[in-house]
Amino acid sequence: MIEHSLSVLELEDIAIVEEVPQSKRQSLCPIAELCVCSPILTNVLQYLTHVWYNIGKPFFMQARPYEIRDPIHGLIELLPKEVDIINTGVFQRLRRIRQLAMAFLVYPGTLHTRFEHSIGVMHIAGRICDRLKQLRKITAVEYERIRLAALLHDIGHGPFSHVSEHLLDKYAPKDGDSTVEKIHEKVTVDIINKDSEIGHVLTVEERQFVVEMIEGKQTRDFRRDIVSSDLDADKMDYLLRDSYFAGVKYGMYDLEKIIESFRVHRKGLAISDEGLHALEQLLLAKHHMTEQVYRHRVRSISDAMIIRGIELAIDKGNQELKRLYQYDGTPKFVENYMEYHDERLIDILRRCDQEKARNIFERLYQRKLFKMIGELSLKEVDDPTDRLRLLQMDDEQNEQKRKWEEQIAEDLEIDPDYVIVNKVHIRNPNYGSRSYSLNPEAIMIFDDKQRKLKNLSRYAPELFLARSPVNEADLETVQIYAPRDDWNALSTAQKQQEQKQLYVKVQRILLAP
Repeated sequence: MIEHSLSVLELEDIAIVEEVPQSKRQSLCPIAELCVCSPILTNVLQYLTHVWYNIGKPFFMQARPYEIRDPIHGLIELLPKEVDIINTGVFQRLRRIRQLAMAFLVYPGTLHTRFEHSIGVMHIAGRICDRLKQLRKITAVEYERIRLAALLHDIGHGPFSHVSEHLLDKYAPKDGDSTVEKIHEKVTVDIINKDSEIGHVLTVEERQFVVEMIEGKQTRDFRRDIVSSDLDADKMDYLLRDSYFAGVKYGMYDLEKIIESFRVHRKGLAISDEGLHALEQLLLAKHHMTEQVYRHRVRSISDAMIIRGIELAIDKGNQELKRLYQYDGTPKFVENYMEYHDERLIDILRRCDQEKARNIFERLYQRKLFKMIGELSLKEVDDPTDRLRLLQMDDEQNEQKRKWEEQIAEDLEIDPDYVIVNKVHIRNPNYGSRSYSLNPEAIMIFDDKQRKLKNLSRYAPELFLARSPVNEADLETVQIYAPRDDWNALSTAQKQQEQKQLYVKVQRILLAP
């Protein structure tokens, strides 16, 4: 009769137990010899193996993680696949695309880029996933893929970030489903699907997951809510980051409390009622950053000059820029698009053959910006016909807008291409559009005590931001920009008098029947 003993194989395998003849016992490892004598030790080793695979290797056996030191979040740990994505050419390009375009012309510190912002979004998305992991609402595979989706969410940004989105929308062939968001989304998806370096890093399933998180579904999904929603990791990072680099405190809020308050509901990602005031703090931070940074007068003027300069170059025959912004969905477009960034576009336009475009970008380069020569708040417009005409000024091809520019230019005796009529959209803190209404599906509140999902409007008595404000159209303003270099020679009193007279003239033109 042959005697048998038990041998526990390498710990890196899943607790494999094998029968071993007595004749081979001399070759067993010491741990296996002990297991023969102690079934208890066998159970202990099996438990440790379970811990290994479900929680991770003991800290003393873990490889040192990849880390990036970030001024907002401190040390950010990276998984190997995330490092590989960061090292691709398309991701490294984000180092040369500034987060806030030319906001550094008024806030000198805002030189940060989409590169570090994308890593920050990935980090916050990972922290949210850590919270959901504590609640046993997320798997390890979902955790990794959500971080990848957050890392790649901005990969499709063109030169000057959001400014490019408007140009893509204007020059792309219209297919009935083209909006600013849709075209930017298509470019991002094309890069993820067609870039060879990303294809070597991500599996087909991983790319499909990331694309689904960017494109979205008809029904809400808590995983996508982490990456793209009214309360997502993107907003949580850029508020803190933009505030830090602008040198202001408007973007501060309680990130720790918001993350701790996240819950998963069948309708999507929700926030506990205990986190209501932290949520209000974030919404107010968004509102104040919009008022003081994102829609600062100098930032609005520089953005408008960038758009006008590029439009003039394309409309006057610049084929290189036309190819850059005329999205057609082909791999050739994506390959060409990835070659451009802020500084390259500035250099191209400062040397282009189109004189007016060249002049505008030279002015931007030298910070000789247009001045705001007129402003009209819609709350000051009583006539409903005039209000409607001003509200409908969104279309880039708006004939009325061009007519106003020509009339103002004639009065100032300058070229109409150097007059810009721009409507500034002041959005309310809940990210709503012109017609204000709190969308119950936008941000969901979960009442921990009653175990019920509620609408944000149910908390109106408690939250200032949930109360119905005045008509948001009253917050919109039409601004007019034009070069006024002669103002530099005027005294302060003379300049103020000139501005006052121009404001009156411009308002008269805008309100003329």
